[in-house]
Amino acid sequence: MAKAQSVLERYYFIPFIATALIAGLSLLPQYQALERGSYDILLGIRPPVEERPEFLLLNADDLAVAQVGMWPWSRHIMADGLILMREFDLNYAVFDIEYVDRSPQGVDSLFLNQEIPQAFSREFEALEDNITALFAALHQGAIPLDEAEEYIFQLVDLSRASRERLLEEVRSIARDNDEYLGQAARFFGKAFFTTTMLPDDVGLVAVGDEHRRFILDSISLENVTGDLELLPEARDIQPAIPPVLRRAAGAGFPNVLVDPDGVRRRVDLLSRYQDRIFGQLAFRPLLHWLGSPDIEVEPRRIILRDARHPDGDQRDITIPLSHDGKMLVTWPPKRYDQSFRHLSFNDLYVHGLLEQDLTANLEAMDGAGFLQFGESGPDLLPAYRYAEKLREEGLVTGDPEVIEEYYEVRAFFFEALKAFLAGDAEETLQGELQRIIAHPDTPGALRETYREVQEDVEAFFTASRDIWRRLQEIRERLGRELSGSFAVLGHTSISTTDIGVNPFDGQYINVGLHPSVANTILTEDFLREAPPWHSLVAAILLSLVAARLIRDVKPLQAAGIGVGLLVAIVAVGTGLFVGLGWYIATITPLLAVFLTSVAISLAKFLKAEGEKSFYLSAFSRYLSADVIDQIIEDPERLKLGGDSKELTAIFTDVKGFSTIAEQMTPADLVKLLNEYLTAMSDIILGLYGTIDKYEGDAIIAFFGAPLDQDDHTWRACAAAVRMKAIERELNPRFLESGLAPGELLTRVGINAGEMVVGNMGTPKKMDYTIMGHAVNLAARLEGVNKQYGTWTLTTERTIGAAGLDAFLARRLDRVRVVGVHEPIRLYEIITESSTAREEERELADIFLQGLTLFEERDFTGASKYFREAKKRAPQDGPSTVYLERCAKYQKTPPAETWDGVYNLTSK
Repeated sequence: MAKAQSVLERYYFIPFIATALIAGLSLLPQYQALERGSYDILLGIRPPVEERPEFLLLNADDLAVAQVGMWPWSRHIMADGLILMREFDLNYAVFDIEYVDRSPQGVDSLFLNQEIPQAFSREFEALEDNITALFAALHQGAIPLDEAEEYIFQLVDLSRASRERLLEEVRSIARDNDEYLGQAARFFGKAFFTTTMLPDDVGLVAVGDEHRRFILDSISLENVTGDLELLPEARDIQPAIPPVLRRAAGAGFPNVLVDPDGVRRRVDLLSRYQDRIFGQLAFRPLLHWLGSPDIEVEPRRIILRDARHPDGDQRDITIPLSHDGKMLVTWPPKRYDQSFRHLSFNDLYVHGLLEQDLTANLEAMDGAGFLQFGESGPDLLPAYRYAEKLREEGLVTGDPEVIEEYYEVRAFFFEALKAFLAGDAEETLQGELQRIIAHPDTPGALRETYREVQEDVEAFFTASRDIWRRLQEIRERLGRELSGSFAVLGHTSISTTDIGVNPFDGQYINVGLHPSVANTILTEDFLREAPPWHSLVAAILLSLVAARLIRDVKPLQAAGIGVGLLVAIVAVGTGLFVGLGWYIATITPLLAVFLTSVAISLAKFLKAEGEKSFYLSAFSRYLSADVIDQIIEDPERLKLGGDSKELTAIFTDVKGFSTIAEQMTPADLVKLLNEYLTAMSDIILGLYGTIDKYEGDAIIAFFGAPLDQDDHTWRACAAAVRMKAIERELNPRFLESGLAPGELLTRVGINAGEMVVGNMGTPKKMDYTIMGHAVNLAARLEGVNKQYGTWTLTTERTIGAAGLDAFLARRLDRVRVVGVHEPIRLYEIITESSTAREEERELADIFLQGLTLFEERDFTGASKYFREAKKRAPQDGPSTVYLERCAKYQKTPPAETWDGVYNLTSK
């Protein structure tokens, strides 16, 4: 007893050994990858994070690149887009595009296409007017010829001044696009750009001292307190260029953190450079949106004090950090193109193209006098030109009042344009032209000219309305998508290399990180990661619990308890993560409990195997393996006695085997029997039947014990059908090899009912067998096959329990067998329904019709069906039997009291 207690006490060392082993394994990269994989699985199970509707991904996608041209674009494209974004009330524009070097000068296409032609027109019209006026005055004598020279010199001076003005205008075509982008950022108001944190002091572009000082003084965060040493530190910075960044609302670092397995799960929200603090690219504008709250840095969390949440309330927002000081990103469980809202930059660019086309049409219509025929027509171009002047002034000065007036004038222009194109201007103009054409005094040539003007009017108005319709569709979409949005701009076309991996997408474009970061904070749907030592403590404690629970139970129960603990660990870990967002690494406690359970169970198993070997050695000579297993499980079963159970018994016998045996030597007979019985037994055992005994060529077996089987009747019937099938395969081989002098044809009797099953005999010699009336009936049925010429007989109750739809069977007599007084209905099992041939089904149907007429005493009608059955199957035994009966009863009908029940007088 003391020795057993000592063994049990040693079990308690196993949890510590197992945990120590797991702790060592946790240092391996493969193990850490397993932990990260479990985190990703839990993230997929967790309810999806709410995607705030304010977040928008404004993509330089394939559609935009196809329209604008190869990436990177000229910076005036983004500048024009920024100016237009404000018109549609975009809240924030965050550029995940690094403008770290200067770009070449560009051409102001709007100025080239609109301002330059207008300037040339003004200057040349003035010169033409002055020259015409001079010559008219000379012609009329208003200016004497001797005074004309003075006027000519004045014209020359006017021409030179005009030339200088035109040259100055032409010089303005060239534009510094970097300055323009910066001006547009100031014009927009809340545009944020990048300041990358570098791990070393080697950047792509050198940063000047003045610009570096500007970054430290103006871009860094002012209101950060707490344990700042906890924040990561950069060796250098790579900011956007001065012309852009000095006019932006701010900047943040776009650095992407990648776990060792290449997956992005976490992000730094703050970083140090020198003695200043900088915010992450999405975190920086989010702070502005939240009212620039004070920021407190503490171990494992960042607190935003009195943040003004967009939903209307003011409160502290506590951002939990993982053990390494990063924020775990709560990613939407979707691909990039399915997460958050998306808008192609193509809409902004096409808006500009359509606006240029529309104003060009208006200029042409104004030159032809068409705009004078609408109520708002004369105001269109003056309003548009005034707005453009305000735009230029606003870009240069950044004056908010000028900028607001610019958008007000544009709103007036578009409303007036809508009214003009929807009004009666075209109809009025066409009517006036038609009146002139129809007037009898209008010359024919002039009529043709006016008809051409009519065509021009229709063409201009139709084209302008079509452009306006397309422009209006885009403006409605931009207003719907941009208003109040927090937009992140980035390059996402097929040529982008800025692609990473997140827990849900192996091709997730990195631009999507930034709305995910801001969305995590704004929804406060945070994830929390416990330190690794928590898992080790849990592993030790749970392994000790496992050791205590399984040390006193049987091996199978120990395995069940171990599995239960593993399931509980997974369930608790999943519940904490799904319900509360708490992640505790479960692989460590899972493996520790598993190893503890296996080690203790193995020790107990080896001990039990010693006892099992004793039982196997003692009883294997006269008990079946199933019975031995039950005895090992419960030694009390060694007592004599049995249980009453519903079982199915099956008896087999080979037709005429004695005759076959007489023709064979003993050795050949044994060989034949071994092959035959092996094949038949394999079928029974394959269906989990129990073989009671062999009696020469006969097999006695049963289904439903010692293992309970709800479908034991079906199994017995299936075994009979399959034994007949294997018999058809064996006989040709037996005959061909000369192993048997004739075919081995097996008769089978099957019956289901209440039977006694258990150990029968004496304490010194016992047998696991079946007994009872139902067993006897199965044995009788095997012999009854001889009287009907059948091979497999069973009862109506048995075939009903097995399932009439599962087997093709035909009904036979109601009989009383020897020793059984209650009539029973016999059925012949032909085959399984799934393999029955059509001719077998037809034969069964014909026989059933004959039997029905037979039992109705229509022996003449029945004999027709039995003859048809014989015609189809000449060797069919039941048809032969019933034909003989029909012939007999046609000559001598049975008594009026005949009930169709036959007494079988032989076994």
